Amino acid sequence: MIWLTIGIIISAIGGLLLSLYIKQYKHSEDHMVCPLGGDCAELTSGRFSRFLGVSVENFGALYYGLIILVYIASLFRSLPEVVLLGGLLVSGIAFAFSMYLTIIQLFVVKKWCTLCLGSAAISFLIVVLTFMGFEAIFVEFAYTSRDLLRWIYIAGVILGTVATTLHARVFINFLKDFSISKPEERRLEMFSHTAWVALGFSFLAGLGLVLTDRYHEYVDANSFIVMLIIMGILIVYEIVVNMFIGPKLINIHFGNHPELDDHEHSMQRKIVFGFVGVGIVSWYSLLVLSVFDLFSYSSGQLFIAYGILVILAVAVTMLTEVMIYKKSLHRTYVPIEETEE
Repeated sequence: MIWLTIGIIISAIGGLLLSLYIKQYKHSEDHMVCPLGGDCAELTSGRFSRFLGVSVENFGALYYGLIILVYIASLFRSLPEVVLLGGLLVSGIAFAFSMYLTIIQLFVVKKWCTLCLGSAAISFLIVVLTFMGFEAIFVEFAYTSRDLLRWIYIAGVILGTVATTLHARVFINFLKDFSISKPEERRLEMFSHTAWVALGFSFLAGLGLVLTDRYHEYVDANSFIVMLIIMGILIVYEIVVNMFIGPKLINIHFGNHPELDDHEHSMQRKIVFGFVGVGIVSWYSLLVLSVFDLFSYSSGQLFIAYGILVILAVAVTMLTEVMIYKKSLHRTYVPIEETEE
């Protein structure tokens, strides 16, 4: 046990030094060394360097510092179980966040930040060592606190539903004036990050419920497989809308300019709002399936109903986009023609 605790402390110290190194060189004129030919500047200084308005390296320093303090204290005295459980929860969230950054490197930036990968490896090591050292406490807590896990899961789903609804509202405002301003961009990022947090909490709490589902209360439910599919679709939705297409529409102003008929941007706009419809329906469907026991319907029936709702949502968003687009053309060109006459 003691050697596992020491391993956690050493790993956390390495992660803290890594975070402080990034923080020091991020705002200095000195060149940041990214081993093995990586490109760290894109992630440490680009638009993905902040989460919920806070620098990623500050999150890292706070996390590693907290882990060091908790497990050094555990060497000298017995800590309450809730403190150790909190350490595992924070470690799990940190590892999930490092996976989020890894996805960004692989699919969005398409450049590797060796320092970020090192931090992800350290986060993974801390999670493994933490679980190995305190497995009995975690298992006992999971079995005796299933109601708490369920409430955390439901809270995460509600938070994600609200954040995605507000996210859709901002995009609708974009449709009206055909531009995303900097304040709108910041709000979109905030809602996107909040949705990621909600997904993370829902996934971790749901995983705890499934792993302790001794009587197959959840696994054998008709809605279980549908909920898994919806969660996967929500992850794809967040990646496509907020990492790929959405950023391409930032600061594109159409107005009286020929760009209003630009085919590429028009298709990107339609795809985004089609995905927004998918995201809204998916979150609300997940909420309904999580709150209500729909045992009278089979998995196939629930999936078909969800598929129909998705198709209807995409059709409605496409129709709305076309209607507002035509209205914008009328507002843009008619006054100009009247003025010339």
